[in-house]
Order: sequence, then structure tokens, then C-alpha cells
Amino acid sequence: MSLCASGLYVSSRLQTALFPSSKLAEFYRFALLLTGNAKSAEQVMAEVLAEVESQLSQFRNETSRQAWLATHIRERCQENNKSSPPAAPRLLREDTEGGPRPPVLEIEAFLMAQRFHTLPEPERSALALFYLDLFSAEEIAELLKMDMHGLSDTLGAARELLQKALAHMRNETNSPS
Repeated sequence: MSLCASGLYVSSRLQTALFPSSKLAEFYRFALLLTGNAKSAEQVMAEVLAEVESQLSQFRNETSRQAWLATHIRERCQENNKSSPPAAPRLLREDTEGGPRPPVLEIEAFLMAQRFHTLPEPERSALALFYLDLFSAEEIAELLKMDMHGLSDTLGAARELLQKALAHMRNETNSPS
């Protein structure tokens, strides 16, 4: 077992033969975007990677492995979110309370992540897959069982919802108290 970039312990065979650690890190980010919780994302990844390892012989090529992994991560995250809805990530952990303040760009990324979790499915998955650049648009449409027009509409709706949430946040921040 070795530690990959996402902090998960993965068998060397799985990491080197099928998924480089950079790819596993991107899939972890996908799980994190869908769950909003590092612990839940790690649990989902551990379960899905154990299942992948037990079914190695079924994969024909890299695209099918990645598609299978993304589909199973998304399904597990959706199951997880039924019992524990996605939550906006916290900006600072308790152990850094007295430490230095995060830079402005970190705060902006945090606020974006916070609003991302207001998106419904499949908008959240579509936007996460699109911006993580794990798959082509055609592959994303196939993963989400949509045609290209449906994916385009879903991505447009997701962006619009996110823009509205961010505009609302800016209005609240800029309004005098």
C-alpha cells in the first residue's frame, strides 16, 4: 500500500497499473465536490477503489476504467448524500484557529466551493466533471446518461445557478449592516 496524492492508501498495483496518483487525486476532488466532506469523500474513494481492485480483469482500456470509477464514485456519493447531505466546507480547521489568516484567493475558492454545494444533481456532477477535466464532453454526457444537448443545458443551468448564488452572496457581503 502506498499513499497517493489525495491522501488515500492505495495498493501499488492499482495506483501504478491503472491510475497514476495525479488521476486518483482528481477523482478524490470529484468525490469531495459531490460530498462536501473530506471524511465522506475518503470513505467513498476507499470503498470504490477496493471494488475496482477486485474487478481489475473487467476493464478493457483506460477510458472504461475511468468511466467506471467516475460512475461508481458518483453513485456512492449520491447514496452518502441521502443520509448525510453535502455541506459547505469549512474555511479553517479548528487546529488552525490561532494561525495565520488564509490569503484572499483561498477565501474566494472557499466561497465558490460553499456555493457549489447548493447545486442540485445532475448539475453538480456535470459541472464537477467538466471543470476537473477528467473526460471529454461526449464522455461526460455518456456518464450522466444524457445527450450532448442535455449536457449543454445542464451545464448552462449549473453555471446560472452558481452565478446567482455568488451574486446573492456578494449582495449580502456588500450591503450595509
